[in-house]
Parts: sequence; structure tokens; C-alpha cells
Amino acid sequence: MRGARLLTNHCPRIGMSLLLALGMMLAGSVSVQAASVKQQPGNSTGDHIREDVAKYWNFPPGLEGARDVRVRVHLRLSRSGEIVGEPKVTVTGGPKATQQAMAAAAMRAVLRAAPFNNLPIDQYDDWKEVTINFDASDPAN
Repeated sequence: MRGARLLTNHCPRIGMSLLLALGMMLAGSVSVQAASVKQQPGNSTGDHIREDVAKYWNFPPGLEGARDVRVRVHLRLSRSGEIVGEPKVTVTGGPKATQQAMAAAAMRAVLRAAPFNNLPIDQYDDWKEVTINFDASDPAN
């Protein structure tokens, strides 16, 4: 507890932000099923990846402008479904602080869902690169 007091006294802006974020996490989070994967028609592999990621995407409630933020995560996968290299995150719309929170939530969801098991190895060329779109304005996305 003393460490938290020193942190907030030393740098009030960052310390209070951390405390606010912790408080929101402890208060609960809103789950939004809003991930989509670019896929070829008739390919259920994209649906499988989307469902895996969507169940982990949670972000703190009450984020200003959250419905205006769009997050896109592009990643490459190995044949075993593991993420290769660093995923590329692109964020648009909404306030900067909300963009950062939503991008972090999207990245956490992708990392928690990985590795993507049970993907058809014979269709590897279809899912070796995946783009996942997160959009809080449309839960059915």
C-alpha cells in the first residue's frame, strides 16, 4: 500500500490513472463479442478464430468514446496455430486514452486465445495471416 501512495504522490497523473484502471478492473468489465476475421466464403476457420478471440475481449466499462474506436489486429500464425512475431495493431477513432485501453484489451484477447488449436492444416494458406477487427459500436460485428 505504501508503494501505491508513493507512486500517486510522486506522479499524480500516472498514479491516479493506474488506480482508476485497477478500480475499473475490480468493478467488472463489459464483454463485447465483436471480433471478425477476414476469411474466404465457406471457410469456418475464420469463425473458429473469431469465436476464440471474442470470448476474451473485455474492456473497462464507461470508456469515453468507446463506440467510436476501431481496433484491427493483424497476425501471422505458424502451422501449429501459434502467433509468429509481433501482431500489428491499428487503432482509429475516439479519444486517445480510449484507443489505448481498447487496443490493449484487443491484444490481451488475441494473446489469451492463442495458440489457435484445431485449425485445418490442409488450409494453412487460408489462415496463416489473420486480421481481426474489434468494433464496440456493433456487438454483432
